[in-house]
Amino acid sequence: MPPLSRPSEEPWYAPKGLSFRCTACGACCTGEPGHVWVKDADIRRLAKAKGVTPEAFAKLYVRQVGDRLSLKERANGDCVMLENRKCSVYDVKPTACSTFPFWDAVVESPESWAETAERCPGMNHGDVYDQGEIATMLRGVPGPLLEKQAEARRATDPDEAPQPVSEATWTLAFAELDAIYGDLERELPRYKFVCQASGDCCDFEAFGHRLYVTTIEAEYFFRNSPQKRFNEDPKQCPAWGADRMCKARAGRMLGCRTFYCGTNKNADPNEIYERYYRRIKDVHAAHGIPFRYADVTAWAAERRPAKG
Repeated sequence: MPPLSRPSEEPWYAPKGLSFRCTACGACCTGEPGHVWVKDADIRRLAKAKGVTPEAFAKLYVRQVGDRLSLKERANGDCVMLENRKCSVYDVKPTACSTFPFWDAVVESPESWAETAERCPGMNHGDVYDQGEIATMLRGVPGPLLEKQAEARRATDPDEAPQPVSEATWTLAFAELDAIYGDLERELPRYKFVCQASGDCCDFEAFGHRLYVTTIEAEYFFRNSPQKRFNEDPKQCPAWGADRMCKARAGRMLGCRTFYCGTNKNADPNEIYERYYRRIKDVHAAHGIPFRYADVTAWAAERRPAKG
């Protein structure tokens, strides 16, 4: 999902956000029958964790529900991945699980949130998520939640502190990121999206945008953008010029590359973003690069601070 979208009417939780920190209690993995929706990328990741082929994993643990796929459940309502009341694939759990409790049905109203919180001890405690972060997770991108979980681990365990990334590692990671961006550029033309070149997508403050970026994307962007800011507004991207145009298109982030104004009849840019986001996240894991998912303005405050 492009973490760039025009906000509609403010939700009920907008003023203060919502609090949550997973306790890994397993309560959300049991109870009444339901569905844990999975996609092909989830199945491949879960199969690798279980040491079987994707085909074998699907045969053992996945069921067809209409035109969608869901993990199977045991007779008592437990998710088939639940063992000794703990998720056996917690570190690689399906995307739907990674964004719980930030699901549409749960955050729909104060009542639905409170009802779910009666069964989940992590809700209303721990980290606070603002409206923009919640909007990101509602679109299926768990980045904000994963980042705050990592921050909590680093605060309590010195061994969790991020280690310096070598230039050799960056070189390999950037090559893979280039390949991912290349695949995206080859895919996009088939959908005939139209860019209005208005600059609205870069006008974060006026248009109500939040642009979240992973560690690798941020490093790539700042290495491929001018050292000098094109504006001195800390609430804006440092590469946004006075003519409302981007001055660092070669290094622009995934959210920029998949954002299009107006209605898109041929495909959903959000779905496209999610697929490529997962690939970029996998690059972090493959090369041991600390994963962070933060607003580009937060990255800019560290790498291209505004003077104003």
